[in-house]
Amino acid sequence: MKDKNIKKFIIGAIIVSLATTAGYMIAPIEVQFLSTLTSNTALIGLTYAVGLVLLSFLSLYLGRLSDKLGRNKFILVGVALGIIYPLLYAFCLNIFQYMGVKVIWAFSAAAVGPIFMAYLQDLLKNVKRQGEYIGFVFGVQSLLGALANFLGGYLTDKFSLIVPYLIMSAIFVLAFLVALFNFKFEKNSQAQTQPNNTKGILFGFKYIFKKPELVFYFINNTAFGVNWGLKGMLWPLIIVSIAGSNTATGTVFATMGIVAFISLMFAGKMVDKITPFRSALLAMIILGVSGIFLSITGNIYIFWVMAALFAVGESIMGPTQSVLLTNYVDNDIRGEILGIDAVSDKILKALAPFIAGFLLKVLNAQNILFLFVLFFFLSYIISFYWWKKK
Repeated sequence: MKDKNIKKFIIGAIIVSLATTAGYMIAPIEVQFLSTLTSNTALIGLTYAVGLVLLSFLSLYLGRLSDKLGRNKFILVGVALGIIYPLLYAFCLNIFQYMGVKVIWAFSAAAVGPIFMAYLQDLLKNVKRQGEYIGFVFGVQSLLGALANFLGGYLTDKFSLIVPYLIMSAIFVLAFLVALFNFKFEKNSQAQTQPNNTKGILFGFKYIFKKPELVFYFINNTAFGVNWGLKGMLWPLIIVSIAGSNTATGTVFATMGIVAFISLMFAGKMVDKITPFRSALLAMIILGVSGIFLSITGNIYIFWVMAALFAVGESIMGPTQSVLLTNYVDNDIRGEILGIDAVSDKILKALAPFIAGFLLKVLNAQNILFLFVLFFFLSYIISFYWWKKK
């Protein structure tokens, strides 16, 4: 049974890696495409906000349904919609049409995000070396994502803004064919006849607070989420203020991607060996220490090295979080819990830049980063106390 689950996991990892690679194709150029539809930056921001709100709602709702009906059909429909929405994006005539297509994107993103992760965690529930398996998947996604980012920008410069959208759709076609072939011979084993989510809309939240391991997870995920949300906003400002070059920004982020790929090849094994609890505490220290240096240095080379160290901390957190959720969430409510996790992530990653935007009126980017980095140390203290107590 375990060997069968590993085989399913590998095929699932191929599907989700293709889907996430497709998404990275338009990541570097989407805002440019939106700029061709409107000059109103508020509408561009609203387009992203609408997508995040829809994704948050659907992640929770569809995650709950997947506990009851099984993950397969949601994943298959989500990947199929991934073929459609890039094409609709590419031929939108105005920003409001693009905004409307975000409804389809949100369903697809929920299916290939929290629901697909719930599917993979179901398969790893009673398997050894969980961290190693999930770390390898994250590593491959990191490498393919970096390649897709590069291709998205290159194809735009070489041809047009529409081409990355077309390539994105083509990659989803491949993912859909693999999913269709795989799920054709696989029953909806995750479907439950009497799912826990029949106990009420707040059951998932109560479930989390009854499990000390999940409280530990969310304590650390809070610090991780707010700082993750600030990377795209504050880090470029800091790098340009230090080095005076946008090329330096690209170099730093490219280095982090390479470091993440290498680190993830080993991080999962470490999580399996020392437990996800110790791994989370170690990650908080690495992220906190490197974050402090990032927030106070005026030397671009020190920033570069500390950014690489920060990427190591992020790489440890990936498999750590997945192993915690795999082991301490029951399969019959996993979709709902990962839906709650997705909502939490979206709120944190949206709230942090929002607050930072106001603070930029009175503080510089490094001072703001320093304040948010303190969350890592606070998280370490609280989660360490919680771990020892519970």
